[in-house]
Amino acid sequence: MTERRSFGQLAGLEIDPSRPAITMQGVSERFRLYHERPVGLKERLYRMRRASYTEFNALERVSFMVDHGESVAVIGHNGSGKSTLLKLLARILPPDEGRVATNGRVASLLELGAGFHGDLTGRENIYLNGAILGLARSQIDDRFDEIVDFSGIRPLLDTAVRTYSSGLYVRLGFAIAVTVDPDILLVDEVLAVGDAEFQAKSLARMRRFKQDGKTVVLVSHDLDAVTEMCERAILLDRGRVAFDGPVDEAVDRYRQRIARVAGIEVASAGDAIPVAVEDASLVTVGGDPVSEVAASGALALQVRFTAVERLEACNVSMSVADGSDRPIYEFHTRLQGVGVGPLEPGESAMVELRFAAPRRAGQYTVSVTVTDAGETPAWGAVPISSSLQVAPTAVGSDRVDLAASAAVLDGPARSIGDVADILHGGESGPQQGRREA
Repeated sequence: MTERRSFGQLAGLEIDPSRPAITMQGVSERFRLYHERPVGLKERLYRMRRASYTEFNALERVSFMVDHGESVAVIGHNGSGKSTLLKLLARILPPDEGRVATNGRVASLLELGAGFHGDLTGRENIYLNGAILGLARSQIDDRFDEIVDFSGIRPLLDTAVRTYSSGLYVRLGFAIAVTVDPDILLVDEVLAVGDAEFQAKSLARMRRFKQDGKTVVLVSHDLDAVTEMCERAILLDRGRVAFDGPVDEAVDRYRQRIARVAGIEVASAGDAIPVAVEDASLVTVGGDPVSEVAASGALALQVRFTAVERLEACNVSMSVADGSDRPIYEFHTRLQGVGVGPLEPGESAMVELRFAAPRRAGQYTVSVTVTDAGETPAWGAVPISSSLQVAPTAVGSDRVDLAASAAVLDGPARSIGDVADILHGGESGPQQGRREA
């Protein structure tokens, strides 16, 4: 006998416990990228049948299910299809192929100010957005003060939202989305906007959602927040699901991709890797572990590795990427004439890279790779990444020169100023002990 469902369940406003919270089956989404852009009506009509375009597959045959109470992260590089996936779940876009189903009331915060009318005041937009999310006016009245207090816009409550800063925009949108008490919350990059206080409040509210058994789908480049908030992650690559499983493993795979984007060659799982990277950690110049630092604060990245086969000389590389995975700084010991070697199989070395933290507050990822001493790495060790939080400061800057330097703390060191001599058996000999650039 077929189980009967209520009207609310059929409309998606009530939970049907017999079904998953989210279902995607074989979903594909395509967009047309036109090669020429008509500028007038006559030109549009003339080129209507002749316009050339390329089809862009934003998502290809994506399938997964999310159970009630799960917190799932969607991660991947820019353009991998994360935001398109959330728009499909929010029913902003219909799928070209496949099936999308949500089970329960859905609230979404996808784009900055989405659903706001710029000429309406903050007060009016609260009622407008609440109505869009399915709340009656009396329900919005009951939640009104909570929304205003959470967003912190009370002094600007009766001002047109077009005058709000981008931070106030997202504060108000997030406050409305989480206060309507949805069963499923879709969040896209909200943690990357706003000040540190708002980010902390947002994380606290999302933790409460998780404790209350709500379903959360989070898109964020803040990998620490992803690891803290979610047990599962879906890694997208070029519109396809590259991995779906434990969040730690997904983040590790994604960080390896960050290293490749930065131009570091990474050995595949089947390749013979000449060194084994055992540890890479961020510390203060005094050697204490650190995860948060003041802007322009002094840092050191300590890398310990062991030779798997004999090495004449090798280079240690560091790459720093911002919260959007954009590489902002790269450093190679070979550029300052510092190399490690020779090393016999089983021998270890530790290299310390000292640098200054960026001056702009935010989340950064530091990746390290050990390569050969040449201009282009002939091999690469699997990178180990560390996450770094730069605390806000009164004066910000876009400066990205981190003034890095290198020193071999343990193991043999040699000059690799003339890379060709090293690679072809030149006369340069090993130099024991510490060598700084």
